[in-house]
Amino acid sequence: MLNCSATQQNHSSNETLPRTSERLHTILMALYIIDLAGGTLGVIMMSRKLFQRRSQSVTTVFIVSLLVLHTFMLLSIPFRLSYYVSREWKFGRLACKLTSVILYIHMYATFVFYVGIIIIRLFQLEFRRCYATAYVCTVGAVWLVGALVITPLLLSYYGTSKTYQSSECFQFHREIQEAHMVIISYCLVGVLVAVCAVLTVMQLFVIYRLAVKHWPDINSHVEFRAQAKSFFFILVTLVCFMPHHAFRVYYIQNYHLDKDYKLLLYNEIFLALTAMCCLDMLCFLTGIAH
Repeated sequence: MLNCSATQQNHSSNETLPRTSERLHTILMALYIIDLAGGTLGVIMMSRKLFQRRSQSVTTVFIVSLLVLHTFMLLSIPFRLSYYVSREWKFGRLACKLTSVILYIHMYATFVFYVGIIIIRLFQLEFRRCYATAYVCTVGAVWLVGALVITPLLLSYYGTSKTYQSSECFQFHREIQEAHMVIISYCLVGVLVAVCAVLTVMQLFVIYRLAVKHWPDINSHVEFRAQAKSFFFILVTLVCFMPHHAFRVYYIQNYHLDKDYKLLLYNEIFLALTAMCCLDMLCFLTGIAH
């Protein structure tokens, strides 16, 4: 009787794991489909709007930079969906590394642009003349460092310390056991959390100060509206980027327990959530970010 009961429990457990895995795969694909559909629609509509206006303002430079980042990321999503549907990678190892790297580059470059526009708008209250120059320099620096330094380094060393099958992709989580990867991951989490916390406090303080200063006609003042719009970028960071980095700490500490690869799927889901920042263009167009 005891052996029969144990066998039934093991059989039930083995059935539960595949069902859980299938549900997680469904959620993962649904998130990427939303990213692809909403992001593509936002990029097309925003590009059309910018083309019609033909504006050359500092804000336009910012939006164009985000559009380019989102476009590269959106182009990689069909490859991911193909892999999740067929469960087999058919595009070669270089394409696998590039598809994987693009999502991380998109996440951190978008975060840097968000931080840049928030900080520059904060300084704009005190140093109006330096606003345009500071922002253009920030955008140029991000593109140069990303294109000439970070991307080549990632493609050269990302996924090279372990052996992977050609039919598999996005399995580079195995390298998280490396000491230097653990250190880098903790540093990235610490920097993002610290920067986001400091900017949130600063932004709320500035908004409060301007609200008190211009009350009750706060919406009629350009300064208040600009700072309120900047807070939208902080919200995107909190919603899209923070969950992935919080889970990364848990994943690093419990990676050795992930025998059924369920934590890996959760990690991929949180990574797909970071790509949802590409919906910011739809937020701008529909007025959510205003």
